[in-house]
Amino acid sequence: MHKLTVKQSVIACSLVSLLSLTACSSNTTTTTGDTGSTTTPATGNKTVTLSVMTSDRFLELAKQKYEALHPDTKINIKEYEAAPQTATGQGQGQGQQQQMVMVKKPDPKNIEKYASSVGAELMSGKASDVIVTSGLPFQKYADKKLLENISDLMSKDASFKKDNYYAGIFDAMKYNGSLYTVPIKVGLNMWIGNQALLSGQQVDDGKWTWADFKKQASALVSDKNNDGKPDTYPLGKIEPDQLITSMLNSSFSKFADVGAKKAKFDSPDFINMLKLAKSLYDDKLILADNSDPDNVVFQPKGNVLMYMDMYMMPKMNFDGKGAYYNLPSESEAKGTQFTSSLPLAINSKSANKKEAWEFVKYLLSDEMQSSRELSGIAVNKNGAKAQIDLLKTLGTAGEGGAGKSMKLNINGKAMAVTPPTEQEAAAIEKVLNNISVNGESDPKITNIVVEETAPFFQGQKSAEEVVKVIQNKVSTYLQE
Repeated sequence: MHKLTVKQSVIACSLVSLLSLTACSSNTTTTTGDTGSTTTPATGNKTVTLSVMTSDRFLELAKQKYEALHPDTKINIKEYEAAPQTATGQGQGQGQQQQMVMVKKPDPKNIEKYASSVGAELMSGKASDVIVTSGLPFQKYADKKLLENISDLMSKDASFKKDNYYAGIFDAMKYNGSLYTVPIKVGLNMWIGNQALLSGQQVDDGKWTWADFKKQASALVSDKNNDGKPDTYPLGKIEPDQLITSMLNSSFSKFADVGAKKAKFDSPDFINMLKLAKSLYDDKLILADNSDPDNVVFQPKGNVLMYMDMYMMPKMNFDGKGAYYNLPSESEAKGTQFTSSLPLAINSKSANKKEAWEFVKYLLSDEMQSSRELSGIAVNKNGAKAQIDLLKTLGTAGEGGAGKSMKLNINGKAMAVTPPTEQEAAAIEKVLNNISVNGESDPKITNIVVEETAPFFQGQKSAEEVVKVIQNKVSTYLQE
């Protein structure tokens, strides 16, 4: 268990957005076409095009800085869906209100549209030089030799120091022993445990399985007032499709071997996992609604998007009595699970592969990884250290602070922004060094599992029936 106090993330924003409030707009000109918008490239000898569903301040800043450093290379950001208008929260400091950017999840339909468009471009040889692979089955494109082997590029580049990066992240992203997509930043998939309700129970999240979780969860259920409802729910509200996705992604390699094009969903292990998932609802171990979100032992939506999330959340919820836990897993791979909103691949058919790699390398550099605009957890160790050091100035007159009187106003509660203590900073670094499990799998396979298990959770089909369909559909997909 990681003794880092945390709490349920009840807002969809990252608190550290306060650090980049003054840099939320870009001077980059865009033009809109049938497939999206593209930043207007200036004249130059080389133009590197990057495909992304929705651009952000980090990419725009990287473009500006890189072009200033390399006048002969221009970066063309090809955006497929403009960023939507988002809700905002308010931070207050020295008599002024400061706006917080609320991070909204992208529309699944837009993700599917983006993946379809980029996939067609890759297959036709017309894809961009650099591609954000979110929502794409990058393994299939790697098998077709459409993506460059980034591990080779790293090994052959004497200026790239692999020791400066978290090896657990890069290793977890490898496919058939090599990197074909590299994450520029990550977020962490973790649960938040309510220490007050755990009552001193020890949870070994370094090796627990879903069966272990259910065993411990069952021991925590009680109905002292005999109203037919648990007084405490072991797990906070989570929909069946989200639960099965979480269970699948934490153990994906056990049920599908994409490289060998082999599906293993008809195994007893997957059938048992399905039945266990349904039993969590049948046995009332999962909160049915959000009427009492504090009366849960584990909050399944405690994702860490920013460093500040790791130590500020407990000060806003659960009375500070929380701790992060790794998700249960059926896989041999253990550690903290992560996902990336900015994984990059290089088109193997690109005429600008050298320049494309140089730009990707720049995004991984100390300079960009330590920038406020990263809005995520750095994969570069020096960048992470700089980000944590910046946090230490919050609420002060230092570089990252905005005055000692700065306060956050979240859910009607005003709270002073404070820098992390040395103990909290050390706890953050410990978590970073334990990141080692890729929490994302082939999106097509995930969609098949979610769609076909819905009738099972609704009691319309047996586990054996849906598993047969899943096995057939995934096997067909892998052979395409």
